[in-house]
Amino acid sequence: MAKGGFVQALKDAVVIEKPRINAQVTFDKKLIMDIFLLMVGGTCTGLQGAVNGAMSIHVNGGFSAWLSFAFGSVLLFIFFMIDTRGGKTINWKNSLKTAPWWSWFGGIPGAAFVLFITLFIPYRGAAVVSGITICAQMLTSLF
Repeated sequence: MAKGGFVQALKDAVVIEKPRINAQVTFDKKLIMDIFLLMVGGTCTGLQGAVNGAMSIHVNGGFSAWLSFAFGSVLLFIFFMIDTRGGKTINWKNSLKTAPWWSWFGGIPGAAFVLFITLFIPYRGAAVVSGITICAQMLTSLF
């Protein structure tokens, strides 16, 4: 990452390419699997809001968001343990030295997202909340 901190990192993350003339797209098995898994992820994002919103009607919205993160954390921990062989494949000292300080706090925006959709879906509806969040994601991706 270039020096300049968080804002510079956001600017560096935007990649603008020239249009490729006569670019050949090959549909191999990996691309098809990537598209499938991204579609599953998108479906899960839509379902998460609806499920959390339904739960927040019956219990507190904050508890519903917390419970969502608790179950998700268990699944992510299992994936982490398998993927990194229990954390053995990560060079922790190097990661702590080289990663920007703010990169360790990526769960905070995720928690805010889950909390907000949990609070707003019961009375705004899943379509409205999803539409607004997708627009916000698209606008944010431009910066």
